[in-house]
Order: sequence, then C-alpha cells, then structure tokens
Amino acid sequence: MKKIFIALFLAFSINLAFAQTPVIKFAVPGLYPEGVAYHPDNKLFYVGSVTTATIGSVDLNGNYKPVFSDSTLKSTYGLKVDPSKKLLWACVSDANYSKYSEPATLRKLGRLIALDLGTGKKVKDIDLASLVEGKHFINDIVFDAEGNLYATDSFSPVIYIVDKTGKASVFVKSDFFKALDIGLNGIAFNPKGFFIVNNNSQGALYKVDLKNPEKISRVKIKNLFPGSDGMLFDDNGRLVVVQNKSVDKIFRLISNDDWQTAELESATAAEDRYQQPSTLTLVAKQVYILNSKMNELADPVKRPSKEFSIQRAEFKPVK
Repeated sequence: MKKIFIALFLAFSINLAFAQTPVIKFAVPGLYPEGVAYHPDNKLFYVGSVTTATIGSVDLNGNYKPVFSDSTLKSTYGLKVDPSKKLLWACVSDANYSKYSEPATLRKLGRLIALDLGTGKKVKDIDLASLVEGKHFINDIVFDAEGNLYATDSFSPVIYIVDKTGKASVFVKSDFFKALDIGLNGIAFNPKGFFIVNNNSQGALYKVDLKNPEKISRVKIKNLFPGSDGMLFDDNGRLVVVQNKSVDKIFRLISNDDWQTAELESATAAEDRYQQPSTLTLVAKQVYILNSKMNELADPVKRPSKEFSIQRAEFKPVK
C-alpha cells in the first residue's frame, strides 16, 4: 500500500511540474485557426480558419459559434478588432491549406474584410493583391493611433496601408522583407511612432518609421527567431513574439533605445507544450496564444485534429 501511495504521489508531482498553463479548449474538427483577436466588451475571442476561412467566436468556457462563412475567401489569417470596437478585420489569402483552393487564387488572392460585430455581416472587402504584381499572402494586420490599418504580405516584400476612408495603397516595399518562403509575418505598432515587423524565414526583426517608412533598420539582438509569427507590444512596452517551427515558445523582448537594439527578457517554458502557436491577443493585460496545430496540415498521414485551444502565456526570466 505504501509503495502505491509513493507511486501516486510521484506521478502527481510530475504532472504538476509539467502542467500546461491555463487553456481554453474548443472542439471544431479540422478548423485549424491561425488568427485570434479578443473583444473585451463581449468577452469573446474570434478565430479564423486556414482550411475553410470560417470566422467564429469562442467564449471563456470554450464554446465555439460560427460568425461568418464564405468559401470564396479560401483562408482567413490575422484578425484584429478595430479601435472603434465595432468591426472585426481579417486577412484573406489562399496560401496553401484551403479546402477551396483553386489555381486562379492559389498564392494570388490577397484581401482584407471587415465584419460588423453587431450583425456578423461583411461590410468591407478590400483587394490588396492588385496593388503589387506577384504572389500574395496577406498574413497579419495592426492599427496605428489614428485608426489606419497596416497589413503584411508574406509572399511579396510589402506592407500595405488602408486609411480611415478605406483607401488602400502600398505603405512600403523593401528588399529587407524578401524571403525564399514566408517573409513578412507579424507586425506590432509602437505608440512612439513606429512598427516592428518580423521576417519569418530570416528570423529577423525590423523597425519601420511611421512617418518615413523608407527608414528601415534591423533590430540588433543576439537572438534570431526563425518561424516568428504574431507579435504585439504589451501594456509595459515589451515586445511579445510567437515562434513556431518546432521551437513553439513565446518570448518577451525589451529595449532601452527605442528598438534600435533589444534583448531577451523572458520566455515561456518548454513544458507549456504549445502546439504550433501562431498569433496572440491581450485579455486584461494577460497574453493569450492560439495553438493552431497547422504543422499537422503538412503531414499527409496525420488525422485532422478535432480540438484546438487558446492558452495563457506565463513568462519566466531568461538568465
């Protein structure tokens, strides 16, 4: 009996040592969401889908509800609630894994749509692909202090801008953003008047001046983040970076010189077991991460997941 008790105690201790941080699970077979956004007023997360483009809501108890579906959208990626908190914006592309992909749209489609959060209806649909020749993958979006929207293109070295009137144009195009595969991905706005963007393939971070977008500088840091995905600045001015491609950790960076240089302050633990984390959102100053599981889509023998999750990040200092 004593041996059984010791074994159970050890098993319980091991489970505590390797327990995940709090997770909100939602069951939607084959959804594979990449983008996530949180609305503080209705206390709902919004998630997209790379397989069907469906946009749905997830409450704090993990109840999923479809909000908008349109197979012509192919896939939805980055999501953001606009500053008015009335619209949900989504990146629309046909990069690789849509069930509805077709030659006419594969690596060519590049749009932004906005949904009215009161009705769930699409109220804006903006074509970005026609602004620049070549392949397109509209991946992430962010707003500045004036309410203008900016979007990254992972297949073309471009950041687009959509002003408050809905007019779209090229904000900046640069060789810094080029890549053989996925280039620009995450973008984060700093209220001091600049963006930080990451290059997924390079693992590099770039600072882009808001008033002078041709003024681009690579952030000097000891670390590289290949597979860098979603990013945001938290309420303390720290840059939070999601890294997947088998690293599957979340990092917090700090800077003392307005992001000419940066250093690693803290990170999540390997024991938190993130599953191809993609994007992130703030919930009452806490960082929550979407576990996309998108790596499964590249495995032909892997059965589609039936469940996905949004996980709270807990950071530990990096020595």
